Amino acid sequence: MIKSNQHHAYLSGHPGKVSTRETRMAAQVKIIFHAMFKEIAGTREINRKMRENTTLGEVLDKLAVEYGKDFKSIVDPETGQVSVDMLVMVNGQSIRKTDMQLKDQDVIMISVPVGGG
Repeated sequence: MIKSNQHHAYLSGHPGKVSTRETRMAAQVKIIFHAMFKEIAGTREINRKMRENTTLGEVLDKLAVEYGKDFKSIVDPETGQVSVDMLVMVNGQSIRKTDMQLKDQDVIMISVPVGGG
């Protein structure tokens, strides 16, 4: 059954009757840390619940506030994009643009590029 007032509608057991609020459910995202980021965070991975359509940049900003140090250098302040000195992957694909919207079950990996020679 759907109860509603001027501002809210609640999901009932009826398919197809979902309020706007219900479509903005939280997304679960896994963040995996490598190299110095693993040391700073004190763990290899964390899971975060966030609102759906949160951008990669918003997540990186929150990590910079939470952990400080090298996390602040992930995003280049001049370009607003992932720094060329960092490696950020979403679902196995290298990403530079921070305006990418994340989806439920996305996996973000943060590291530094590995060089060889």
